[in-house]
Amino acid sequence: MAIDLQKLTLRRLLDTQSNDLYSKLLNQYFTGINSVLYDKIKSFYKANTRLPSTDEILALRKDIGLQEYIENQICAEDNKNDQIHDEFLVAQLQDYYIRDETIDFMDKLVDDLDDLEKVEVVDKFQNHLLHLNQAIPHDDELYDVAELDFFPAEDDFRIYPSGLSAEFDSVNGGFATQELILLGGRRGSGKSIISLNLALNRFLQGNTTAFFTIEMRYKEVYDRVLSIVSGVPFLDIFRNQLNDTQKIQLAKAKFETFYKPSDTVDELLKHLEYTKDFKNFEKRVKIEKPEMTDHRLFMIDDESLTLNRIDHYCNMFSSKYPNFNMAVVDYVNIVKHDNQKDWQTQITIADNLKSLSRKYDITMISPYQIDATGEARFAKGILDSADRSFNFFPPPETDDRTLENKITIHTTKMRNGRHMSFDVHMDWSCVKINPNMSEVVSEKPHAAVKFGSDKKEGSQDL
Repeated sequence: MAIDLQKLTLRRLLDTQSNDLYSKLLNQYFTGINSVLYDKIKSFYKANTRLPSTDEILALRKDIGLQEYIENQICAEDNKNDQIHDEFLVAQLQDYYIRDETIDFMDKLVDDLDDLEKVEVVDKFQNHLLHLNQAIPHDDELYDVAELDFFPAEDDFRIYPSGLSAEFDSVNGGFATQELILLGGRRGSGKSIISLNLALNRFLQGNTTAFFTIEMRYKEVYDRVLSIVSGVPFLDIFRNQLNDTQKIQLAKAKFETFYKPSDTVDELLKHLEYTKDFKNFEKRVKIEKPEMTDHRLFMIDDESLTLNRIDHYCNMFSSKYPNFNMAVVDYVNIVKHDNQKDWQTQITIADNLKSLSRKYDITMISPYQIDATGEARFAKGILDSADRSFNFFPPPETDDRTLENKITIHTTKMRNGRHMSFDVHMDWSCVKINPNMSEVVSEKPHAAVKFGSDKKEGSQDL
């Protein structure tokens, strides 16, 4: 990296004490003794909420070597150039950082290349890109409040029915774009089912949505979608134990949900009902290609899903479908990261999901696992980035080992809204929730929520 450029930047920072310049700098941009000096400037800023002058930095230092470096190098007359703009300095520091980090990355990759599978190579590239993206902050936008519109425009705030509960929506308005919604539950509590219902409900409102599945294969997700829209029991579809009536029911439901009404659709269904020739029906659909709806529900099946892949698909959907406004990542705890054993990375993943929600102006939803106390497993800070979070509890089994048709939901974090607990009708046979059949249990914070801090106290599963 260009040491002179580092010195010039530090000189500029001490001379001007510019908060704007300081806000654009990161530790990674400095090396060696320049890194030591930058850390000292940061410590001063943290303690005094302002940047130091050169004299103040010198007065604080007991390190003779650093003091001499500041006096002889940083303050040197030839280390001053007022003609270079701050923006250029920052851009050059970023360029050098990216170059040096990439050279180092490629050197290590070449050394390991013979021992890596192609998937591992791609994953290392994706993680390298993520590493660089985190070190290059996005440009902030400056707004003068006095110059903003008096009244919100329609596009300024897009909020949609949650698909979770009409009672919740009546109190809290629903789910907005640019929000990260985290859904907590223990294994087998219905997190994935609820998440899929939310994605499908948003789709049925005329929007394009994406469902990223990591543990479940796309076929299982697809079978659940068919069950939800048709009312045919999920297990019958999953086990391929459908009778003719159920198959026709599935075909009608899929056409009604995902295709535009047309003579072609009508003719295909009439022929199917008459002939019961299901194999030929599939062939005719592919040949005649009835027109699909303008909004789509996409499934992405990737057991090695990374943040970069999520970013890639969201970029692709947003550029092709203006009505793309929701993505579900099932689930946050198992999104791949370069250091999967470090549970601090789960917090990083949640942070990045929040960033993607803002980048693409979408509602981002992701389930996560909780323990017996209602806390997030492994990474307690995973909720820090969330705008709203919920804990889900299925009802206990009845005497005949069936579940009551409901699921209990508690809000655990509400950045904009009121805490509440409510029961939602759940048809377990076709894995469908009915948001219009919900009942408020309490409009007070659940015992697991410490109101005002969104920190949880001890609680037990219901």
